Amino acid sequence: MGSVKQIDQVNFGLVLASFAVAHIAPIELLVLFYAFVGPAHYLTEMAWLHERQYFTKARWDYLLLAPLGLLVFASFDLGLQYIVLIVVFFLAISMALTGNWIVRAIVTAAFSALALALIVLETPMSWFFVLLPNLIHIVVFTSIFIFVGAMRNNSVYGFATLGALVVCGVSFFLPINLNISATAYGLENLPLIHAMYDGLFDLFQVDFDDSFSRNLIGFIAFVNTYHYLNWFSKTEVIKWHLVPRPILLTVCAIYAVSIGIYAYDFALGFKVLLLLSFLHVVMEFPLNTISTLEAGRLVKQRFRAV
Repeated sequence: MGSVKQIDQVNFGLVLASFAVAHIAPIELLVLFYAFVGPAHYLTEMAWLHERQYFTKARWDYLLLAPLGLLVFASFDLGLQYIVLIVVFFLAISMALTGNWIVRAIVTAAFSALALALIVLETPMSWFFVLLPNLIHIVVFTSIFIFVGAMRNNSVYGFATLGALVVCGVSFFLPINLNISATAYGLENLPLIHAMYDGLFDLFQVDFDDSFSRNLIGFIAFVNTYHYLNWFSKTEVIKWHLVPRPILLTVCAIYAVSIGIYAYDFALGFKVLLLLSFLHVVMEFPLNTISTLEAGRLVKQRFRAV
């Protein structure tokens, strides 16, 4: 792909391209990218994370983290889902910071209990965990990754990309109506988006028939698309493609199976990919922790230098 500067320039362009298409055809973009680019992202990132021990302190931590992540997805009771999600979130944070299981247990139990109490008291903490598997993962953590890269390389285009991501994202919440009707394909697959983001729309109290719903879908399509493209654009920076050949072949095989499921039953493919999507979110929590701390360290270092 080239130098860091060239990659940052490409990413700036990718933000603008994602923004333009998401305004014109949000439903179609979201459905197609989620179906065909999404699984490639989830699989290659998890392969990359696996080679780096998922950024946890102990080699076999993922053997506990992954089943707990699957348990969140498999839980039919909404209350149980949030309890397990909270526990696995704080457990992942502790795994990134220490290998001491006593400290991990204390940190996980204490912060999980506090978070649950704040949710029961109906504080904004409940919003955080509703948004964590989707918008916080995609918007907040992607922004942190961009910020860390821009700070490390003192990259003008890196900061410009972050600024463009914010400005373009805000545009979806302005009273702008392009009066572009969804295609028959988009309308046909709209129920799949209903199923994927029902909790998100409930949180914002937006009806799917509301005029604002198209803007929200456009925003989701925009950030999802750029999130995927950002990952694949940084091949030369993070070396996500440099994994052992057996793992790479496994990734390709699973991707082929996922496309086959889509060909057989598109709706079934979406359900299967939700599982894969959620698993990659959970397995990334330790990296999110380290990157957030690194962002804080870089800001502190920059202020000291002033």
